[in-house]
Amino acid sequence: MPSTATPGDRDPLILAVDSSATASAALIHQGTVLAAAETESTHHHAEVLTPLVNRVLAEAGVASGPDQRLTHLAVGVGPGPFTGLRAGIVTAQSLGFVWDTPVLGVMSLDALAYRAAEDAWRRGAEEFIVATDARRREVYWAHYSTVGGQFQRLHGPFVTAPGDVTELPVYGAGAGLYPEQLHVVEGFDHTVPHAGDLGLVAELGLRRGRGLVAPEPQYLRESDATIPTHLARRDG
Repeated sequence: MPSTATPGDRDPLILAVDSSATASAALIHQGTVLAAAETESTHHHAEVLTPLVNRVLAEAGVASGPDQRLTHLAVGVGPGPFTGLRAGIVTAQSLGFVWDTPVLGVMSLDALAYRAAEDAWRRGAEEFIVATDARRREVYWAHYSTVGGQFQRLHGPFVTAPGDVTELPVYGAGAGLYPEQLHVVEGFDHTVPHAGDLGLVAELGLRRGRGLVAPEPQYLRESDATIPTHLARRDG
């Protein structure tokens, strides 16, 4: 059923989007994901994100446009591939401008850590790694601790070869790609950041007054795009 929640000043209603791996959108209210949608593709993020946003708003009964009841937008800032990551951030910033709604940045790996932390705590692992595919036979990763199922980032993010990742249990699709080098956690070998978890992290960040960043991309390395040789040789 559509949500009838009417958020007050301390009761955020957050639309979250992430495009650091696949594209996803979700609506979060009072620690609950009201609606979520995603695509498994790691391409064409710019084309699919707006339909995903419209789908989750419609499913939750929240109108789109200047009169919508959203209090915040949250967007994954990566790290991630240049083109896909930019699509999510531009989408969030554009909606924030049109709807006059503040945009919050959340590190996408933190969204994956949010999902992993409780599992790590249950397994008795005080520290763990999350990793996603960085292509070029590398992974994006960060190092976390867990206390009572809550995550805290200790180091990162980084982009390195799998063999350079700290030797701890690793959650995420990055580990699933390199099981011979990383201590992949069973059941998490295909997991990527998702807007639902990202929105929950944003909600926690608003409550705690920390953990949020500017809605600007964390690329960690240069774009895969290259300047044609004949242009690069020009002096000006």
